[in-house]
Amino acid sequence: MKWLILILYAQFSFGQIKIDDVGDGWKGKVQQALDTIKKYDHPKYNLLIQHCKGVGYWLGNFSTSEGDKILLSIPDVKSSCINNIASAIIHESMHIYMKQQAFNLIESQEEKLCYLYELNFLFHIPNVEPWLTQNAKNKIKQL
Repeated sequence: MKWLILILYAQFSFGQIKIDDVGDGWKGKVQQALDTIKKYDHPKYNLLIQHCKGVGYWLGNFSTSEGDKILLSIPDVKSSCINNIASAIIHESMHIYMKQQAFNLIESQEEKLCYLYELNFLFHIPNVEPWLTQNAKNKIKQL
């Protein structure tokens, strides 16, 4: 019986992403974004849950990552655009992955790869907001 409990615990605890709950429905928005990622791009979702342990928030103007945690910017979360939140999570998950794999890229190279990864994700979402894909394309051109 102890082994069964251990196996079940391992199955349900693997890949769980802890979402900080600060009120205002932000946790729900992040969960919707994670559900969107899982629904439309399962390989990217798998990479995300393998390398990211949590999602929190910070006061900066752009989302970022710290260790194995994604920090969404308040403007991204307040935008109420679930696809924007999902694309920020995808983008930052690639930063986490590259840091964990010890890729030694200059900052602009890493950023360009993250935007390419994000753009690829956006192409999987039906009827995605055009401004999201255009933003990623513009960032790629700038880098």
